[in-house]
Amino acid sequence: MKKQGIVLAFLCCSLLLFAQFTVIEKNGKKPNWTMELEKGFVVGIGAGMTIQQAQDNAILNVKAQIVSSVADNIVSTSELKNAEITTDRVSHQFQTYSSLITSKSGKQNYLMGISKLNVSDSYWEKRLDKQTKDISYQYFVKYPFSSTELSQLVYEFKQKDQELTDELEKILAKLQIFTTIEEILDGQATLTSLCDAFIDQRKTKAQIAIDKCNTLLASVIIQNEESILGNLRYGLYINNKRVSTSARPIISAPCAIVEDKKLGTEICELHYRYDECYGDVDNRIKVVYTFGASKSERTFFFDLTENKADLNLIGTIRISDGNREGESISNAKCKIELNSKFNSPVTITNITFDWKQYGLISDVALNETFSGKGIHVLEFTIPRLTTPVSTVLHPENKLNGSITYSSDNGKQTGKIRIYQKEYITTW
Repeated sequence: MKKQGIVLAFLCCSLLLFAQFTVIEKNGKKPNWTMELEKGFVVGIGAGMTIQQAQDNAILNVKAQIVSSVADNIVSTSELKNAEITTDRVSHQFQTYSSLITSKSGKQNYLMGISKLNVSDSYWEKRLDKQTKDISYQYFVKYPFSSTELSQLVYEFKQKDQELTDELEKILAKLQIFTTIEEILDGQATLTSLCDAFIDQRKTKAQIAIDKCNTLLASVIIQNEESILGNLRYGLYINNKRVSTSARPIISAPCAIVEDKKLGTEICELHYRYDECYGDVDNRIKVVYTFGASKSERTFFFDLTENKADLNLIGTIRISDGNREGESISNAKCKIELNSKFNSPVTITNITFDWKQYGLISDVALNETFSGKGIHVLEFTIPRLTTPVSTVLHPENKLNGSITYSSDNGKQTGKIRIYQKEYITTW
């Protein structure tokens, strides 16, 4: 076993250096176990400028030998399919696992329990260097370590190794069904620890998953979710999949004042005041999230005229088609051109045409909405008319009435008065 080689190396070094040092003090007769291997025990040897330092180094030497023994055993019976796995690498992996390994009883792992309180016997010497005249100490400890304890440590190592393999597979599965940013960040942190611990192909597998996490975090985009003036609504997306996060964004707005926030849900909301906003350039709210080394940001612009409605009637009103029976005309088609002053949506709710001279009033309820600044064509059906309103028969006819409209949210209403307006019929 490798621990025997370590002990023999220390013993040989002690013999070679013996002629260089003179023992000026010791705690008794030097026992035979300091020079011979004894079954069921590990001999730790340490040196230092003080007796305490030498004793501590001897205990560290015990731990090093035990770790080496476990590593030797694992390599010789390894189920890890990697030709480059060596005792030194497994030894490093074992020490990485050691803070996580626990026995079935829940006690701390064996390495954590190694201390001078469990030393079976000890021996120390105070030495004088013949050449430099420096004083130093050499400390020997006889520490119990049976084959049963070795088997237990090997078992715990393999058990922990399997647990970490299971943990790796669990995280890889979660990266396919994540719903929150935190699941990615937590998985990335665990994968980093696993990557440091693994020494075989699992290390590459964990590193690929870490790279995937970085890619996912870098791809987070912020999308508008039907925001209206005074209420910004947005969601976070990864590859067209909506996700949530408990992270708090940095919010900046030159003129708007954010009064209330609803964060941490799939749809986040920022309720804001805009009464101090005027210029279009400053009418914006910027949202910035930081996820690990990645940053996602979006600037949302808002239109102060969003809830405003202002329409004008332009051009000539045209009435055509319909079904004629005697002097009655049903379902005639009417076309009107309207000009909107703002980009905000406007809904036409009612149109009234009035021919008082013929005793005819047409009242049509509508629910027609259009958006955008400029000219819009409104077409609708007039249920019933009579032939006297014909401009073919009576070119001098004029039209009175009104067009009622409202902003999309219903907060602003307006009415266009129609007075002695020229119009055209096709019959």
